[in-house]
Amino acid sequence: MLPSQTGPCQTSSRSLVFGLGPSITSEDGIITGAKLPTGLQIIRCMLAKKPGANGALSQFEATKGVLEQVRPFYKKANIPMVSDKRACHKMVDLVNANNKLRKISQAKRSSETTAKQLEKMECRLDATFPLWPPNVEKLIDNPEDLAFLASMKTNRVATFGVLDKKLQLKVKRREERQADAAARQSRCEKELEEMTAMSSLVSESDEEPEEDTNTVCPTSEGEPSHKHKKTGTNVFIPHDILSRPSVVSLATRLKMSPTQLAAFTRGLVAESGGECTHLSS
Repeated sequence: MLPSQTGPCQTSSRSLVFGLGPSITSEDGIITGAKLPTGLQIIRCMLAKKPGANGALSQFEATKGVLEQVRPFYKKANIPMVSDKRACHKMVDLVNANNKLRKISQAKRSSETTAKQLEKMECRLDATFPLWPPNVEKLIDNPEDLAFLASMKTNRVATFGVLDKKLQLKVKRREERQADAAARQSRCEKELEEMTAMSSLVSESDEEPEEDTNTVCPTSEGEPSHKHKKTGTNVFIPHDILSRPSVVSLATRLKMSPTQLAAFTRGLVAESGGECTHLSS
């Protein structure tokens, strides 16, 4: 619970702020713990960044920074989150509500109405700040994750505990798999582009019209006549090219079926003026 002070007062080391508790320090800019963050942790982290001050972050930048600190906690708990836009709106709403409470004049802070508003804010700040979707229980299959979420919604006695390292390892492996998949996809796309470019080059060289031998090009006096003709690249394509391990491996990475690979190869050979009947499947 927050201190129910009616105005700023001095403690042994830090002053108390109405509706917020001890004054904000740089330490509040880092969210720590083994539970999902509370509303108090969220708002103190936001205010520690002093959004809107000269030379400081804007409110939007500060909110995004706080969200990036909160995200790992939800990943550790394996609990889905709302969209970034929705999460930022919820955090801004919390700060605005607290600012409105702290702007109440000293003369009115002892009134019954203000006392109720303060109590409501204290409950909101002490509770877990909800950044999960409304149907979160339907999105979680693990009973342990559901039990942890239930505790975060009520008494907040559960912690990441011994599962913390295991959850971190799980998240790290998932991120590594996603990075590897993206890298493989990028390599496959590059290889496909190179194959397509080579096919186009061979096709263009075959379609180049033959030089007319009866046409005499005018030349400068004293300079020899030169004829220029584009030449392609002579390539020997084995009859068993479709079954070569490297080709099969490339087709697998590009997610090409044997039929698609055969059609592509036969088209390439045909465009190059080769005989497709000599290829074996």
